[in-house]
Amino acid sequence: MGEERDRGPNVRIPPPLLFLMPLITGFIVQHFVPTQIASGVDPARTLRLVGWAEILIALSLMFWGIGTFKRKQTAVIPVHPARVLVEEGPYRFTRNPMYLGFTVLYLGICFVANAFWPLIFLPEVIALLYLIAIRREEAYLEREFGDAYRDYRSRVRRWV
Repeated sequence: MGEERDRGPNVRIPPPLLFLMPLITGFIVQHFVPTQIASGVDPARTLRLVGWAEILIALSLMFWGIGTFKRKQTAVIPVHPARVLVEEGPYRFTRNPMYLGFTVLYLGICFVANAFWPLIFLPEVIALLYLIAIRREEAYLEREFGDAYRDYRSRVRRWV
């Protein structure tokens, strides 16, 4: 158990890469098979505006989550062990504010670019995120913090 504690949740692929690779793949497909989400000037303009708002909201949520971890002096990167169970800041509303932020950021980028194909890969991103990162993190937090984490998990939803 001591070795598991030292290693943290042992997430092997950095979660930002789980978002970046499918996004890039989607834009490569978009380049060869251009398909817009919205057509026409007004719908595309509205979509772009919504996309910029999503990007702003996403970055704010992500930095709020990172800042909260930093204030609590615990690991932001899920390879390192957690020092404390963080239940304040955005973690009062969602157990994964940074992943939620990355998801909204991904959507915002797709909307700003009015690019359909990267959007198609988002369900894959979320599934991989769960399988590769969230599942490991939740198991680790339950081992590390026991009843405190189970209580937190029962009160706060994974996403929103």
